[in-house]
Amino acid sequence: MSTKIMERTIADLQLRVERLEAKSQPAAKGSWREMIGFAKDDDLFREAMKLGAEWREKANQEGR
Repeated sequence: MSTKIMERTIADLQLRVERLEAKSQPAAKGSWREMIGFAKDDDLFREAMKLGAEWREKANQEGR
């Protein structure tokens, strides 16, 4: 591969990375704090946790 082709390829990749970085959004700060208590008094969430615990218990007994 010639130097010119490599330089062009690198320039194209740099441009693609810049475009992708421009599209990406930074992680929201403090967002985990907003999730605390989100399932308070949620019967479906409690049921999901119960079923998950039962599944894990069974899987552990079966040696998975």
